[in-house]
Amino acid sequence: MHQPVREGLEDYLSGKRTQTGALEAHLSVCAQCAAEIGELQQQTRLIRTLRAEAAEPAPGFYARVLERIEQRVKPSVWSILLEPAIGRRIAVASATLALVLGGYLLNSERVYHSHAPAAIAAGATQSAAIVQDSDASPQDRDAVLVNLASFRDN
Repeated sequence: MHQPVREGLEDYLSGKRTQTGALEAHLSVCAQCAAEIGELQQQTRLIRTLRAEAAEPAPGFYARVLERIEQRVKPSVWSILLEPAIGRRIAVASATLALVLGGYLLNSERVYHSHAPAAIAAGATQSAAIVQDSDASPQDRDAVLVNLASFRDN
């Protein structure tokens, strides 16, 4: 391609045709440049036919895409807890465990707290011994009675 063709090639192919007198004069004389320009014009027409048109997706396209995405998402281990049947079973099992443990703790705790005047006057050590030991000797009971009788409120 010769110099006059190179300078005005873009304007000639785009159709602006300003200052193309020298280019057209050269094309009428040079068969090689005229053939190259002809090929370039044909390629330009082909490229213009291939321009992308604004295509709209088919109805429901986005819904199908979102559905596929949701199907491919791997569920986590914690999502099992959100299932109604499993959640209900876990709640029942937890309530049963809480009742069993509560019953065990209530039955295993055998310390009785008495607010009787004898327990208060005798002190914590003797009151625990009296309450827990049902086979206490009469001497211990007499000692408690003496403590109660001699108790003075200052």
